[in-house]
Formats: sequence, structure tokens, C-alpha cells
Amino acid sequence: MLHYLHWFMSITLDKAWEAKKYEDELIAAWEASGFFNPDHLPGAADKKPYAIMMPPPNVTGILHLGHAMENALMDTMARYQRMRGKKVLLLPGTDHAAVATQARVEANLMKERGIANPRQQLGREGLLAEVRAYAEQSKSTIIGQIKKLGTSCDWDRLAYTFDDVRSKAVNTMFKRMYDDGLIYRGYRTVNWSVKGQSTCSDDELVYIERPATLYTFKYSADFPIAIATTRPETKLGDTAVAVHPDDVRYQKYIDQTLTVDIGAAAPLQIKIIARTDVDPNFGTGALGVTPAHSQIDFAMYESQKAAGDAIGIVAVIGNDGKMTAAAGLNYVGLTVEEARAKFVDYLKANNLLISEEETIQNVGTSDRFGDVVEVVPMTQWWVDVNKTIHGRGKSLKDLMREAVTTGLGGDGSKKITITPDRFTQSYLSWIEHLRDWCISRQIWWGHRIPVWYRTRDQGLGTRDKEETVVSDIQPDGDGWVQDEDTLDTWFSAGLWTFSTLGWPNQTKDLETYHPTAWMQMGYELVFFWLARMILMSTYALNDIPFKQVYIHGIVRAADGRKFSKSLGNGRDPLELIEQYGTDALRLSLLAGIAPGNDTRFYDEKITGARNFVNKLWNVARFILQSVDTVELVNSEPAAKTFADEWILLELRSVTALVTESMERTEFSYACEKLREFTWDYFADWYLEIAKVEKEKDEILLYVLQNLLKLWHPFLPFVTEAIWKNFASQELLLIQAWPASVSGEESSANQKLNEQAGVFVEIVKTLRNLRSENNIAAAKKVNVIINAGSQAQFITEQSNVISALVRAETLTLTEQKPTEPALTAMVGEVEVYILAEAVDADKERTRLSAELEQLTKYISVQEIKLSNEEFTAKAPAAVIAKEKAKLAEAQVAIESLQKQLVALEK
Repeated sequence: MLHYLHWFMSITLDKAWEAKKYEDELIAAWEASGFFNPDHLPGAADKKPYAIMMPPPNVTGILHLGHAMENALMDTMARYQRMRGKKVLLLPGTDHAAVATQARVEANLMKERGIANPRQQLGREGLLAEVRAYAEQSKSTIIGQIKKLGTSCDWDRLAYTFDDVRSKAVNTMFKRMYDDGLIYRGYRTVNWSVKGQSTCSDDELVYIERPATLYTFKYSADFPIAIATTRPETKLGDTAVAVHPDDVRYQKYIDQTLTVDIGAAAPLQIKIIARTDVDPNFGTGALGVTPAHSQIDFAMYESQKAAGDAIGIVAVIGNDGKMTAAAGLNYVGLTVEEARAKFVDYLKANNLLISEEETIQNVGTSDRFGDVVEVVPMTQWWVDVNKTIHGRGKSLKDLMREAVTTGLGGDGSKKITITPDRFTQSYLSWIEHLRDWCISRQIWWGHRIPVWYRTRDQGLGTRDKEETVVSDIQPDGDGWVQDEDTLDTWFSAGLWTFSTLGWPNQTKDLETYHPTAWMQMGYELVFFWLARMILMSTYALNDIPFKQVYIHGIVRAADGRKFSKSLGNGRDPLELIEQYGTDALRLSLLAGIAPGNDTRFYDEKITGARNFVNKLWNVARFILQSVDTVELVNSEPAAKTFADEWILLELRSVTALVTESMERTEFSYACEKLREFTWDYFADWYLEIAKVEKEKDEILLYVLQNLLKLWHPFLPFVTEAIWKNFASQELLLIQAWPASVSGEESSANQKLNEQAGVFVEIVKTLRNLRSENNIAAAKKVNVIINAGSQAQFITEQSNVISALVRAETLTLTEQKPTEPALTAMVGEVEVYILAEAVDADKERTRLSAELEQLTKYISVQEIKLSNEEFTAKAPAAVIAKEKAKLAEAQVAIESLQKQLVALEK
């Protein structure tokens, strides 16, 4: 007996599942076993590796229901694959979340300690100390929560995006990409958060709608073209007007440069440029081009420059969000709103404003600081996604595209499958429009850019010619200063699948577990994280980061809204675990989900899940307390009765269905089919039959053991707690998944299922007759069955049927009863309960109502089938089906009429 199981032997099954009594001890036992570490699994050397890298939660607070669902998904897949005989690595980690964490700490310092400007008052090292302390505390909390969720992570390999190993990987990747010319320092437009004083990537913007005014105007009275904009203050920095080359209104002006004075620091030099991407039918058909303050306009600036037809770039908005000196003395120092109002007044005063129109515009806001971002030009660090990689003949965009289409280099084994597939097209569309990635951030928390600068002494008191060295340590000599900026947090996150395995070192883990097998993430991370992991892995390793990606939706409140602090509708996973248990929480999050779709969480859902977990517990309790000997039954027992054959067939069927569903990552469907078998077939029917037929210990134990294995990935705690009662020397965690047989049904199996259906319906129908007529549960009744072609089968099952419906007598006959009786049809089978204690008047009323409904139905069917238009156009199979329905209804109405006659006797 393994020592970590010694405590199991003293535990007995209580009357109800008490999650709090077992969960902490089970977590401790799993961790003590060492089996979360794939190297410690029995026979690990011969097992096929299977790796899942946990999307590292941000160290900005506690886990929420979305994290709980992700952990349920990951752990369910990990436990399933482990039981399938694979060497499973579920690697846990946390993310330093650069911008988010610093923003949170700065907000806390301002609110709780009254520090108005944390960066200025604390300085770099002082603020970093505050952020580091917060992050470490948050990390500890998050790890505890992940453990509480039962996630079977290898804690020996716990990673953090800001630890020494990951920092080495980040610096190595930066230098490698820099040396390949893929990272460069350049002057380009960026998304700038004035409030956060930092850049934001395109994917970090949150777009909101707000009212705006569309102004149509001319730069001057003699300017031949009118333009329209919602941001007239930026027009102080215009350098071109773009028109379609085929627009006859403006063709004669193309390539002309017109000088206009609108009050900027210098007269504007407006060049008329031809662009096929301008819609001549939209607005005036002309666009004022402001390269310094529009990403689209900057792209025009670049393409014009590449074609040798350069236009200027003039920045009139500064990093402080105010107008610069280039905007002119009348505007310098004003906010953009103040400058807008003043410039519009100028247009009106000079009769240049043609029209004003109220409209709605989408504006980008910083997801972390909440302010409307400004597009401004500045020198930053960039990843060039279009440059051909030396020796590869492809750009980063090419590699990112290949990874999900043909496979890298056309190798199908290096192709990523995305579920659901619709996100593949979304990803590819995003790739087509991908601009160079700005990777520098003007914050202090994060991986500092590993670049050093100094200027050379040219003598005579002058210093120039800046030197640049890329290194994670300060170069030798004096005067070196490290770049002040830090890297975008998604740069380090992009390395996650292989930096966690020891890269840049060529480790055994990297060789064994990369590419990883499976990754799950929310759809909001497809462009943030999925794309960057593909970029980094295909570049650094010439391989994909994972083979399969499962995209899930958002967990929403019952009313469909997002959970949020402002709405006060958040649900703490730990509080739910305390109230309902971890298994119930996991099941409520997995049931009803579909890949890529949002799901709603409500109390009834988790209450139902808790009830089911308790049902499974009670099924096990009944079996373990009713069998003579609790033992493991490793092979399918021989069936002695029809019920045995049926339940074993259903077990084989559900095993195949669940296995197929798990391979297709259809978690909800697997849960649904397992629940149906457990509650409907096994608990409600077979266990009741077993009380009548007896001598079923082997089958009961065999089915229970297999059920525990099938449920374990979803409900690890209750299944493991039950499993220990078999005195097994091994945890359920590492038991082999039940063997799955072919899904093809033989004629014998089909017949068995048909007979089971008849059996179940007979019992249900007789029970319904009792219930509808208020026959007391304790009262026994006399039953007559006219079984027709099912006579032999019903005769064989008569004792069981009698017991299940509490029959005093059960008579099989081809004759109708001569005394009053309650009756119903089960296909061709007629069932009767003699009406000695039945309210005959009430039964006559019921039968008459049913007769009336059937009469109306028959009339409708006869009209339909006599309609020549219907019979001429409908397929033969449809007509045959409708005729069969009519014939069945006619037989039923005849039976009802006979029953009414019988009640009169």
C-alpha cells in the first residue's frame, strides 16, 4: 500500500457529499503523490508527452469565474489525457502584466496613501519596490486559488513571466531579432495614452462610440478642394490631400503642392496625391492627410516616401495631449478641445466652414488607463513584421500565416488547428492588416529594454555619434545609460510555450514537450496572445507553439452582462466553492458551453450541478453499502439478465461517446451524455431493477468503477473520494481510461435497445396511470398487458415490471379486460390497471378528451393526404410517414373507444 493513501482507509461514505470534508485532503494527497509531475508517473519513460501551458493570470488581483472556467477546461483535458496513458505536463504560471499591474499599484497609492504622483514622488526604484511587493502577494494568492480549483499542475515547473529564466529568454529573443534586423528603433506614429504617459498597441485599444461633429471646410478661400473631419485641430498639421486618380473633379490638381496659411507656425505645404483607396463618392471625395496624427495617414506617408513622392509630417499635438509650437502661437499649449473650438471659430470668421453635421464616431481608449488615446509620432522600438528574414526567405507575417494554413514550409505536421474554425479566418484577416508592432512602453514595471547608449567624446568639449549596444548587462566602460523604456508585456507572453521549457537553453523539457499539444484561451486573446505566440515560436524555433487551440467565450452574469466591480455583480469562485463545492462549480462552468460562444452563469445552474454531484455520491453509497464485498472488477462481468445486457451495452456506448467527445473537445456534450447515463439509465432504472433481481454485485461495482473513471476529469474530488473505498493502491488520478469499443451497433444491440425502450415506457406509462388517478404509492394494483409481438419479452420481465409498478398481479393476455380499467398504449402494447379503486368518472373524462384530440388530428391528416398538391410535391418518404401517423392514430382511437366501453361495464 502506498503511504500517501493510508488516511483513506478510515473514511466512510456519509449520507451526503460534504465537499469541505474531503477537498483539502485530496489536494494534499494528489500533490504528495508526485503525479502532477509527468516525470513521476508510472512508466513515464514509455509514455507519449502531452503538454498544456496555462495561460498565466495577471498578478493584478484574485481569480474570477473566467479563470475558474479556464482551469476547469485545462484540468479536464489534462486528467483525461493522463488517464489515456500520456505523460501530461500542465505547466502553471503567472504574468507580471506590466501596464496593468503598474496602473493598479499607482491607483492604489493615490487612493489609499494620498500619493498624487507616484512616479515623481517615489522615483523608479521606489515605485518598483511597491509594485514588486504587490505582485508577489498577488502571485501567492493566485497560486492558492488555482490549487483550490483542483488543477493538476506540475508545481515543480511553476513559471513567472518576470523571473530570471523568462528574463533571459526575453533578452535573448530581443537581441536575436535585433541582429536579424527584425527589431529596430524608428520614428513612427503610436497610440499614446496621455494619462498613462505610455504607448499602447493597436490591440490594446477599447473602442467606444461618442457624439461628434463632422466639419466640412476649405483651407483657404482659393483652395480648390474641400475636406471633412471630426478633428479640425489636427488639420494644422496637414501635409497632403488625397483624391482618387480617376476623380475628374480633382485630376488636374494631382501632384501640385499648394501653400496655405491657416495660422500654424508655418504655412502648410499641401500636396495633392492620388490614392486608389480613396472613395470618390464618400463626402467630398477628398481626404486631408495628417501623417503625424493618424495611423492610416502615416501609412500613406510611408508609401508616398517609398515611391519617391514624399509628403511632410508635422506634429501639432504633444505627449502631454496639448498643442505644440508647430500648431502656431494662437494654439500652442491649448488642449485639443480648446484648439478645436478656436480653429472652428477661425474657419467661421473667414467664411471657410461649409457645413457642420452631427455624427457618431468610434474612438480608441486605453484599456488600462481609460483615456482617449492620441496618435502621435515618436521614436520607439518596433518589430518589423514585413521584412524578409535572412536565410528564411519569408517575413514574420508569412510564418504566422503558414502556421494555420499549409503548415510551416508546407509541412502539415507543423500546422495549428483552431476550434472553432471561424477564428482561423479572423486570425488570417488580422494578419493581412498587421502593422509593425510597437514593443516599447514608457512604464517602469516590466522587462527593461536591453539596449545601452553613450555618446563619444569628440574633443573640444563636444560629444556626438551615439553608440548603441544590445545586451542584458552594462557594457564595459563609462558613460553607458540603459534605455528607459520597458517591453510590451505581450513580448514576454509570446515566448510562453517555450521559455517555460528552458529556452534559450536546449533542455530536455524543450525537446520533449514542444510544440505543446493543446492550448485554450478566450477569444479576446486571439490577437493579443495567440498571434504573438505563433510569431515568436515560428521565428525562434521554426515550429508551431501548439498543435490545437480551443477558443472559448466569456462567462457572463445571468442577465447576459459582463461581471464587473462597477455593476457589483461579480462572483468569487472561492465563495462558490465554499458553498457548493469545487466539483459543482467545475460542472456548472463546463455544462452548456460551446467553443467560441459566451456562457451565462446563474445560481440554478450551480445548484443543479451540486445536486448531481450528490446524486453520484448517493449512487456510490448505495452500491458500496449493498454489495457483499467491495472490490475492483477489472473486466466486464457476464450478463445474467436482460437488464444486465442493457446496462453494459449503455456503458459501452457512453464510454465511446464521451471518448469521442473529448477528442473533439466537446466538453459539454460529454457531460450531458454522462449525466444522462448516470442519472437516467443507471440510477433511475438499473439500480431499481437490481433491488428486484438481486445478485448483481459484480456488475454494480464494474459500472460504478467505470463511471468514476469517466467522470474523474470533470469531477475529480467526488470521484477520487469514492474510489478510495475500493482499497486500491493507486489513485484514481492515474487509472487507465475505460476502453472504447466501436460505435457500430449490431442487430442484437439494436434489438436490445428497442426492448429496453419498450420496458421503460411500459413502466413509465403504468406509473403515470397510477399518478394521474391518485392511486396511493403503497397500494398494489392489478395489471393486465396485451403485449402483441412483445409477449415473450414482457413475460420474461414480468416480475421486474410488477415490482417497479407495485402490481398485486400482472396478467399477460390477448383479451381485453371485461371489467372497468385504466388503459394506455405503448406502441402496439396495451396496458391496463383494473379500476377497482379508480374514479371511473374521472377516467372517462380523461379518455374522452384524448379521444376528441385524436379525432381532430385524424381529420387534419386525412385532409392533408387528400390534398393533391401535397401528394404531388412531397417526397415519397414523407407521404409514407404521414400515412403511418394516420394509421397509428386510427388504431389508438379504436383502443380508446374500447376503453370507454370497458369503463361502462
